[in-house]
Amino acid sequence: MAVRKPYGSVLVIAPWNYPLQLALMPTIGALAGGNGVVLKPSESAPATSRLLQQLVPAYFPKKVFHVVTGDRDVGEKLTSLQWDFIFFTGSPETGQKVYEAAARHLTPVLLELGGKNPCIIEQSGLSKTAIKKIIWGKFLNAGQSCIAPDTVYVPREQLETVLEMMKEQISAFYGENPLLSESYGRIVHKDHYDKIMTFMADGRVYYGGDASADDGYIGPTLLVDVIPGSPICTEEIFGPVLPVVPYDSVEEVIQTLQTSPVPLCTYIFSNNLETQSKIADEVQSGAVSINEVMLHAVNPFLAFGGNGKSGLGKYHGEASFEAFTHPRPVYSKQTPFLLSKQFPPYSKAALLALRKLRRKIF
Repeated sequence: MAVRKPYGSVLVIAPWNYPLQLALMPTIGALAGGNGVVLKPSESAPATSRLLQQLVPAYFPKKVFHVVTGDRDVGEKLTSLQWDFIFFTGSPETGQKVYEAAARHLTPVLLELGGKNPCIIEQSGLSKTAIKKIIWGKFLNAGQSCIAPDTVYVPREQLETVLEMMKEQISAFYGENPLLSESYGRIVHKDHYDKIMTFMADGRVYYGGDASADDGYIGPTLLVDVIPGSPICTEEIFGPVLPVVPYDSVEEVIQTLQTSPVPLCTYIFSNNLETQSKIADEVQSGAVSINEVMLHAVNPFLAFGGNGKSGLGKYHGEASFEAFTHPRPVYSKQTPFLLSKQFPPYSKAALLALRKLRRKIF
């Protein structure tokens, strides 16, 4: 039999985009597995960091669950220490550094990174409901979600129809001026704001594009005529700018995605079962979601995680318990009897039989 054992001391490094949820979800899995946890929340979400630092000691002994706050230097010092397991959520670039630090101690890791999640609308899947879901998923939290649709691919002959439907849906969600909407978020800090704004030059703004640095506001933006190979085509956007790219055939989109880094999720809007299967089979991603966005991540029966550049390992639900424990085989012989031919000296007949068996196996 095999019993699952905790790794021991676990370091959890949380991001800023959902600072409470993405700090506590892996921590719950680690604690459930019997580990002790040190949590490093993001310095870019200081209010949440302070809240965790105040509340956790009131309910947990320090040796079970402890919060360490600080900037990037604190994070680097923590990852330089020897841990039994490291869990990290963040960018692929920082994830690579965490992986390198863990490798010095041969520490196992679980990396939840990002990616350019493609959203493919096939002709049979275009509807107002589909557009409503896509616009919701993209502009939720002002686009600062690792599983937000990153780029939408639409049939060329339906491009204008899709763009107009998207404009109408943005207005339905956030009004004619999203700056005044209480349902629309802001960009978390200036460096990220500046990065998102640079993407505007990689295409033509079809809708939106308004911004206010003082308020951290970038309006919901639709971008067309995207320049091939530009940063918005190769880097995760992680903000409220949505490139809408026309295509002439599904095969064309598949070929493009096959040469791109593996994303966290591929979104498919289609009522054609053959098209659904073709895209799902031929495009690599951490997950596939058909005719829906984002909701696979909140299903407790589905493991969540990436592949390749979008991550390493999976968690959520039962998968969290498995992620933070390792199976240890336990062998116990219940009878006192010995096999007569188990121990030397071996007879010539026994050696001959072993040689014949080896030849058959190898």
